[in-house]
Parts: sequence; structure tokens; C-alpha cells
Amino acid sequence: MTSQRVAEPSTGAAGTEAAAPATPDQPAASRAAGIARRVYVIGIRLLALLVVAQFLLAGLGIFFDPQFLAWHAAAGAGAIGLLSLLLVPVGRVGRVPGRTLWLTASVLGLVIVQSLLLAPYHLAATGILRAVSGLHVVNALLIFWVVLQLLARTRPASIGAMS
Repeated sequence: MTSQRVAEPSTGAAGTEAAAPATPDQPAASRAAGIARRVYVIGIRLLALLVVAQFLLAGLGIFFDPQFLAWHAAAGAGAIGLLSLLLVPVGRVGRVPGRTLWLTASVLGLVIVQSLLLAPYHLAATGILRAVSGLHVVNALLIFWVVLQLLARTRPASIGAMS
């Protein structure tokens, strides 16, 4: 008599069932979802590192060498926006909850707003219009907060709270 092993679903880091070891009975879609969830969680951690690096590049550009501001403006912002955009379909394949995916997508929106907030500064506006560019720093804090929320949602200890 052959014994069949049934894979017990467990909760993974993205708040859904973790990928159990592949068995012949396990559908390919389920394996793909497990891989996508792992890629999503790793991507969120990379996104957090990129946001911290953005703060570092801004500080280096202001206090050390202005050339770092070019990296801050071009490479850093582009990488954060692109990664958040790529993580949404990966999370969808990985069956990450919708609210978490919307939060992930909001990072791209906030990066776009981040660039728009600098328009008055680059256009040499004066007065209160130029002061709007000061919100660039506040928006950076909002991006950081959103990424912290994503980190919390992808922690194994907070799996039950994801929705």
C-alpha cells in the first residue's frame, strides 16, 4: 500500500499560503504562486533598501558632493518607481492581498508626485509657489512610511493581519 503525503498549507511571508515543497500532485499554478510570493517579499526588502539609499544620496549630495544629487534624482527615483511597478504583477501572481498590492502601487504614484513637487524649484518660481517644493521632503517621509508598512505586511509574524 502506498502512502500519500498531503501538503498542509502554511502561511508564508506575504500573508498567504506558503509554497510547500513541490510534489507531483501539486499544481504548477500553486508552485508559481509560491515562487512569486517569495520574489515579492524579497522585492519589498530591496525596495526598502533603495529608499534608505535615496535618503543617503540626498544627504551626500547636500553635505558632501553635489554630484550625488544626480544619482539621487535619476537612478534612485527611477529604480524605486520601476521596482514598485514590477512588484504589483509579481504580487498578483503570488496572490498577495489586494490592499497590499494597492499600497505597493502607491509607491510609484508617490515617486511621481515627488518629481512634480520639484517643478516650481526647477522653473525658478518665486514666493509661495516655490515653497511647494519643500513638500518634496515630506513626501519622501511618506514614501518611507509606506515602505515600512509593506515591510510589516510581509513579515511572517504579521501574516494574519494582512488584508
